[in-house]
Amino acid sequence: MAKTSNGNMNSESEEYARYVVQIEEEAKLSKRILRNTLHSITQLLNAEKEPRNLMRLLEKSKGFIGVLEFDNDLVQPLYPEETHNCWSLVVVTLTTIAIALPNIANVHIKGLLAGMSEGLKIVRHIEDCLDANGELVSAIKSARRVWKEVEVYRKWLKIDLQSNAHKDKTSKEILKWLGDEGEKIMKMFKSSRKSSIDHSPYKFVPASSMYRISTSILSYFNEQEISLNDEALFEWISTIIASILLACFTNLPRVIKMKCHHNAIEKRGDNIRIAAQLLGKSKEILKILEARPLPNIGQDSMAYIDEWCVLPKSQIPNGCASSNEIYQDLHVVVSP
Repeated sequence: MAKTSNGNMNSESEEYARYVVQIEEEAKLSKRILRNTLHSITQLLNAEKEPRNLMRLLEKSKGFIGVLEFDNDLVQPLYPEETHNCWSLVVVTLTTIAIALPNIANVHIKGLLAGMSEGLKIVRHIEDCLDANGELVSAIKSARRVWKEVEVYRKWLKIDLQSNAHKDKTSKEILKWLGDEGEKIMKMFKSSRKSSIDHSPYKFVPASSMYRISTSILSYFNEQEISLNDEALFEWISTIIASILLACFTNLPRVIKMKCHHNAIEKRGDNIRIAAQLLGKSKEILKILEARPLPNIGQDSMAYIDEWCVLPKSQIPNGCASSNEIYQDLHVVVSP
């Protein structure tokens, strides 16, 4: 937002109140407070830098179809107790697989990790806001803990992803190895009397995700009889990650508005500032999404990756309503 005159400021305040900080009738902000809030938010919006590494990653996406390509229904869960997927768990698992592949230049690995780091900061706001029932708490916490290990040490559950012992393996052998490691960890906790699935989410949940996703990718390429070189597989996985992140980011307008409508008045100011920071980081992302058609999926279902995964493949590229309706409430802020 550009600096405005007093007249324009009043007009802008009214418009901002309508679109972003609309609150309950009994707690309307005075014009003076609203004007001060707008000034503070304007500064935050202008101060937030574009997440360039994330934007480079998102450029790889051609749409949302990648949401359907990381999982294979033919790969049955080892145990019925396996938890639901969450956005962060899936993209962290895919990133783990990508950086474990052989013959990938370090610059590409660093680029993926940097883009993921910026993306997960936004994903975190979405998951914290929309997991109302707490069904995904174990998956979310596990993903965040594993990510620290992957990002800093390039390890997954203390397993060195770039060990010299695996440098001579092919990409398919790496996928098989990671799937086997996930299966081994799951079986260890299942057979241990001291450990239960409920009390061991840190290892069981990411192990379950690794087993299913790596096995699904391996099955996909075996079924299609496709032979990809290491770099092509890395690029394919990066594209899937980008598509999943974009699908997750379709929830941004809802999350930003939820933060501005916090019931506790004493927390509302802080939440509005957080929303402004989030919006500042997301302006370019929202512009990308405005031009993308969405599948026919309800707002509540849109929050969960498992709901996206059950959509018919034909529904995602064709016959979708325009996403402009979802983003129009934020148009006043994201337009240049």
